Amino acid sequence: MWKKQNIIVKLVIVNVFIFLIINIFKLIFFLLDKTIYFQEFLTFLAVPSKLHQLVTHFWTVITYMFVHEKFMHLFGNMLFLYFLGIISIRFFKEIQVFTIYIMGGLSGALLYFIGFNIFPVFTNQDFFSQLIGASASITAIVIALSVYKPKEPVHLFGLLRIELWIISVFMVIWDIASIPESNAGGHLAHLGGAVYGLVFALYYKKGVNIQNWAENIFFRIFEIGEVPVTKRKMKVIKSNLKSRDDYTFKMTQHQINEEINRILDKISDSGYKSLTKKEKDFLNKFNKKI
Repeated sequence: MWKKQNIIVKLVIVNVFIFLIINIFKLIFFLLDKTIYFQEFLTFLAVPSKLHQLVTHFWTVITYMFVHEKFMHLFGNMLFLYFLGIISIRFFKEIQVFTIYIMGGLSGALLYFIGFNIFPVFTNQDFFSQLIGASASITAIVIALSVYKPKEPVHLFGLLRIELWIISVFMVIWDIASIPESNAGGHLAHLGGAVYGLVFALYYKKGVNIQNWAENIFFRIFEIGEVPVTKRKMKVIKSNLKSRDDYTFKMTQHQINEEINRILDKISDSGYKSLTKKEKDFLNKFNKKI
């Protein structure tokens, strides 16, 4: 059942599951009249604003993006993630969306940490701050989708038709305007995620996948979707004509390049497993590197 779900559903499930676990601990600590221990528990999952704490809790730059304490925080984030995330997997591969989620979250944590350590409004105050929530990761996905397909329509509440670029512009303006009002760290993190989504989409529209290295790592760990393939200009290995089989014997250099591109398009559309044995053998023989 789990394997049949797309990456967006899986991300929602993981976030909801962690929310339930956290709130079970919160209830236990409350009933034992040890609420202070719950806050200490959260410090093992949330990104701190202080360098000495981040050094000893370095894993929090990953864990924080799956953590929600309040129900409405979770509900709003998951609603946004699900409806816009489902659109994103129409244009990006699942492993790409997952990687945008992680890298956008990391970018959000980075901007949050930098902001709280360089801007006087924060550095002149000696207070403790920590970051939790999937908002930066979700913002990265939304901005990446909006930049890649700005005129894609979305129907809000099934009634109001609005293009994606309008949603992304509204989100960015809202976050910038909200920094002086409340939750400054959270809004800084959102903008960090937005920057990553923007950079990814701009390069991706030019045919460059800046996160291909990360996609390959995450695929090996989690096996999400199909094998990541980046379409490049192909370097064809020259080989002895006498050693070729019937499938390639009469092919010119140009035809070989065309066949390689055709096979790469097939992989992009249907995955590596859709190739025939001859097509796989062809790639192994003539393609230096996919």
